[in-house]
Amino acid sequence: MHLRLLFLVFILLSCFVRADPHLELRVVTENFPPYNFEVKDKAEGVSSEVVLAVLEHADLDVDIEFLPWPRAYRTAQIEPNTLIYSIARIPERESMFVWLGTIAPYRTSFYKLKSNTDLHIHSFEDARAHKIGVSQEDAIKMYLENRGFKHLEVANADQFVVRMLIYGRMELIAYDEASLPYQVKEAGLDLDLIERVLRIEDLSEELYLAMHPKSDPLLIQRLKESLKAIKESGQYQKILSRYFPE
Repeated sequence: MHLRLLFLVFILLSCFVRADPHLELRVVTENFPPYNFEVKDKAEGVSSEVVLAVLEHADLDVDIEFLPWPRAYRTAQIEPNTLIYSIARIPERESMFVWLGTIAPYRTSFYKLKSNTDLHIHSFEDARAHKIGVSQEDAIKMYLENRGFKHLEVANADQFVVRMLIYGRMELIAYDEASLPYQVKEAGLDLDLIERVLRIEDLSEELYLAMHPKSDPLLIQRLKESLKAIKESGQYQKILSRYFPE
């Protein structure tokens, strides 16, 4: 009798968990090639492929929302059960999210115009005195601000950061190495006008999947396990190799 009662309670609890609306997952990101971008309402890019593989393994049918980064970032900060990618993990963000795992390599550098031959950047400190273009709500902006950089010019879109450099409004920009060629091309500008001058080592590691810290623990664990599973199966490395061949 007791066993039958316990079994019935387990079934009822299982149904309640599945019916709980708080278990609904929202996935947000931005257009940021080659990591994530939208083509004919379809999520593309290395990070998007990883996320789609994770969702499939977790048996979760969720549409990926492409939003301006400031909006995606704020959504993940205020709405539980929101998954955001591709997001850089820096100390300033550590407590803001639950970090599910890495999904793509990430390298950040300072860039200048080739024609600006009087500008020489050999160290992180060398860059401090110059006008630097950054994106709104970006990890790079947060990182530089918290390390005393006073001459940051904030743009509300990635392409505007590139344009600020090309048109001489900025002396430097701080930007992701893999994404820069895509943004320059999208803006109709010439990549040959720009040169990389210094890598920012502390911002050159991995991009992550992250969630609101008050998200459902079962959902968090399910996604973590699925990310781990696609890495152990080799599926993750196959995706990366198509975008970042050795």
